[in-house]
Amino acid sequence: MAIVVEAFLDLGRGDENPLSPSSYSAGYRLVETGEVICTVELSVPIVEAAILKRSKVSIIVTPGGCVEVSSGGSAAHEQIDDLVARAVTQANLHMEEATTSDLESLLHRLERSIGLVKEAIARAPVAL
Repeated sequence: MAIVVEAFLDLGRGDENPLSPSSYSAGYRLVETGEVICTVELSVPIVEAAILKRSKVSIIVTPGGCVEVSSGGSAAHEQIDDLVARAVTQANLHMEEATTSDLESLLHRLERSIGLVKEAIARAPVAL
């Protein structure tokens, strides 16, 4: 019978605070029993920097107003106005400690975006 091992990477194994782990455990274990053969503790910043360095994150806005985010084969999407609506809720503004200046900056960027869309509409070919 062949002995089969697998690599693993576990977050916060043995950490005192499971809600804020300080390390990852990486190593090899037996598939049949789960017994760990060898392990090394790695700090969270080192592991996550290595993972993110190899990840390709793509964020696009479609012509229909949908914001699409994809990374590592998974994707999420949401309408741009839903994102803005969530950003300007009273609870979010309080949590983000948003200032009037922040909101004015957001308004300026949205108005600029509206201008860009209007320019694109003007350049669009006329439908028959």
